[in-house]
Amino acid sequence: MNNIIKKLLILLSLSLPLQITNLFADTFDSTEVKKIALVLAEHQKLSEENILLKQQVLSLEELNGLYIISDSLQKEEIKIYEDKVASDDKKIKKLKSTQKKIIIGSSVGGIVLLIIGLLI
Repeated sequence: MNNIIKKLLILLSLSLPLQITNLFADTFDSTEVKKIALVLAEHQKLSEENILLKQQVLSLEELNGLYIISDSLQKEEIKIYEDKVASDDKKIKKLKSTQKKIIIGSSVGGIVLLIIGLLI
């Protein structure tokens, strides 16, 4: 804040109708002083914005890193569930084939018992 006040005081002193010479012995008129003041003010504003933009970029990079970690964890979790589903599908097929064998075996056994019952 003190830096801005110093710049404003310098600019105000430059805006007085006094002739101030630079290194090349040129003088500044009031329009040139106004232009210099605008350039300095814009430079100050852009310098502050640049810091904020750098902070924003760092925050976004950190957030992106967190999303990458989250995404990789979700992919691992999806893979685990896909493996579980495949394993459960195999168990279901095995149980269905066992069920068919039991039905066929009990049907054959029932028929055999019926025939034996009729023969006795």
